Amino acid sequence: MSQASPVRIPDLPLAERDELAVVRETCGDQAAARGDHVEALSCWDESLGILQDRGHCPAMARVATKMAAVEELLGSSCAACTHYAQAADAYMMAGELHHVPMCLNNQAMLRKLAGDLEESAELLHRALAQCARCHGEHHQETALIASNLGAVLAECGDLIGAVQTQMQALHIRETLYGTSHPEVGLSLGHLAVIHQLQGDEETARRHYEAALAILGEFPGLHTAEREVLQSNLDELNVPAEEV
Repeated sequence: MSQASPVRIPDLPLAERDELAVVRETCGDQAAARGDHVEALSCWDESLGILQDRGHCPAMARVATKMAAVEELLGSSCAACTHYAQAADAYMMAGELHHVPMCLNNQAMLRKLAGDLEESAELLHRALAQCARCHGEHHQETALIASNLGAVLAECGDLIGAVQTQMQALHIRETLYGTSHPEVGLSLGHLAVIHQLQGDEETARRHYEAALAILGEFPGLHTAEREVLQSNLDELNVPAEEV
């Protein structure tokens, strides 16, 4: 007796296809929970294909975001960028605009790591504008994206733009958390680096010292960042004749 051919997904009734999408997404979630990322991605990919065909934008966005996060974890940057972009578009179509900024932000930071600074800056500009519309000018996500944009602009050589966006992040964080929060310390540290790049050593020194004073109160946080800031300050404090 010959073996029956497998049923093609498009041949399934619509209700069964929708159910299959849910089942495969759930299987992906379970695989991810036990650390089987390859199986998780395979299950989610099948679910996403069905959801795309059916035009279920909210579910598409959700599954694409899960795939992007795992792909980023695995170092598959190109695939992660594709799925973050797909998630952002699907969230837009679904009207769930509050999810869009971080999808764009995450995509931008991957592009930054790949060395594509112009695309990264463009994505972060879009993310920042969308975040301000969704969450308002004084929100933690707005501050995070502004800080990331400032870092990218600094690498692009736009130090004036970098200062402006880092000052925006600093102001938001001081408003939200007060002046002694570790996130405020990080913003001061970013500003210190930019002022140092501008050649304004005195302003840079003041910002390094203020940043380190704040971060020193939180020894379990931002250890790597604190070490970099201290090293930069130590270099600034080396007498000219010893350089």
